[in-house]
Amino acid sequence: MITTFIASIALSIDMTPLERAIWKVETNCRTGEIWGDNHTSAGALQIGALYFQDSGIKGKWPQAVFDLDTSVLCFRGYMKRYAKPHRIPEGMSVEEFKARSHVGGPRGPFRKSSLPHWNKVKAELEKANNE
Repeated sequence: MITTFIASIALSIDMTPLERAIWKVETNCRTGEIWGDNHTSAGALQIGALYFQDSGIKGKWPQAVFDLDTSVLCFRGYMKRYAKPHRIPEGMSVEEFKARSHVGGPRGPFRKSSLPHWNKVKAELEKANNE
């Protein structure tokens, strides 16, 4: 409920359940100037400079990703580039592929190190489905 309320105030675009779950895991649904990973990731979705560049979104990192709408559009641009159906391994959901790509880059879904992040995102998705 609170997450939905916060999102409705902060966003002018609708977020998918996956985007909301990643936002919750990354920054507990905070917005604004948020830094992580020793200042290598920024904003509500904790987007790095190369991720931002790969997304094709106009603007300057990190200032652009301090805006939640821009962070979401950046996530979508990045996924449009990397979350191609032919890249998703058999047996892996699109949501898992995207969450693991978000945290681990283009090879993230194939790295064991991205699995803990996916498990947190999956738990948030399950929580939202039970509300």
